[in-house]
Amino acid sequence: MTRILMGINILVFILMTVTGGSENIENLLRFNAMSKIYVYYGEWWRLFCPIFIHIGIIHLLMNMYFLNNVGDEFESLYGSTKFLIIYLLCGIMGNLFTYAFGEVTSVSAGASTSLYGLFGLALGIMFNYKDNEFLRQFGSSFIGIVAINIIYSFMVPGIGITGHIGGLLGGFILAGFFPIMNMTLPTSIRIISLLAFVLIAIGFVFIGNKSMLQAI
Repeated sequence: MTRILMGINILVFILMTVTGGSENIENLLRFNAMSKIYVYYGEWWRLFCPIFIHIGIIHLLMNMYFLNNVGDEFESLYGSTKFLIIYLLCGIMGNLFTYAFGEVTSVSAGASTSLYGLFGLALGIMFNYKDNEFLRQFGSSFIGIVAINIIYSFMVPGIGITGHIGGLLGGFILAGFFPIMNMTLPTSIRIISLLAFVLIAIGFVFIGNKSMLQAI
């Protein structure tokens, strides 16, 4: 699944490049990049599509580098199907966070919403499997990566920090709902995690709608 996701990202980038460019705002919007204005007026698929869109070759290469390095590890822990669901849900949560707190006129895209979701998933694994030494160490190994990337996101202009934070939050919550293969999670934790994810997502929609009403 990791390779399939990488292939889709690369294919979309090639299509964008030959049809107007991946850094052209009009073309980004044509390919359904994240835009608060468009989402507000009913184009909810823009919470999903931007996961596969990248703005410039450096953006693509950086995200594919991270996906290639960490995707297999999480896919081996959760299996291909659950890995895909988690990856997509984290991306959606990241874009919902952008809808709630991002700038009204901004246009954003990138797999980093989902990648930060995997980082959050690792932190959630550390929290939910405290008694498993291997999983606890696996989760803790991402603390430094998360810290460095969050600091980098704040320091470099033009990076969609809202999407990163939202993805990170989504991954951390979903770690409590999706058990690792051949392992279990308490039913109460799974219910709380599911409710938290749904309620937070609804809250982001409400906040985003309110901010758009104030803007227009």
